[in-house]
Amino acid sequence: MEKEEKKKKIHNFGEQEIEKLGGTEYQVWLSPKYQESKQKAIEMIDNKDYGLTDGDFWILKNKTKTGKMAYTGLIISHNGCLKINDNLEHKVRPECFSLDKEGYNNSLVYTYIDDDTYEVGEFSPTNGQNAYPYAMAFKRCFDRVVLKKSKLAYSGIYSEVEADEFAKGQQDERVSDFAEKTQQILELEIELGLDHTKILKKFGVSTDKDLTEEQLDKMLKTLKDIKKKGEKNDSGTSI
Repeated sequence: MEKEEKKKKIHNFGEQEIEKLGGTEYQVWLSPKYQESKQKAIEMIDNKDYGLTDGDFWILKNKTKTGKMAYTGLIISHNGCLKINDNLEHKVRPECFSLDKEGYNNSLVYTYIDDDTYEVGEFSPTNGQNAYPYAMAFKRCFDRVVLKKSKLAYSGIYSEVEADEFAKGQQDERVSDFAEKTQQILELEIELGLDHTKILKKFGVSTDKDLTEEQLDKMLKTLKDIKKKGEKNDSGTSI
């Protein structure tokens, strides 16, 4: 029992009961998705198969409308993804990448396709301010492939290259719009008694990070409309 408690304390990834932001204190709320991501990260660290440490992860935080600071997942460093790939049975293969320089809305898009994995990584002026767009698009694609192959992508763990505000040290300064909307969706689903996994399937995706901004906005709007109408459906939704 003592060993288990000690392990939990070691693997808290910087959890606090109270978070301070801009001189204001916020009570912390641990979302189910964060708890799932934490459990998966601890499992990956403890089995030592990938050489990961606590320092490869930090907490994804965002303020809620109820005035709390929500922990909504974990962020893994790009170096952490490199460590995982070095130890994967089926590593990322360089020859499986291709580049599209004329993606939607002036985006650079890398596509990865191998025998069992398909993924893309994009960069445009609207989703990043990095001075090295090719490198960022490639990193996003690479990290997404690694997280999918290692199954971390299915447990609420995101790469630090997904968004500028995911960088370590910036979570206390900037709040992800994506995370904020995702949190609103989660709260509405709990209130309405809806299954998040089934709703994602309605949009043809398996994880939150696969949603486009348009899909995310549509999902949030639909749930708000359902709430206004007082509709509840335990088996799914009419999205």
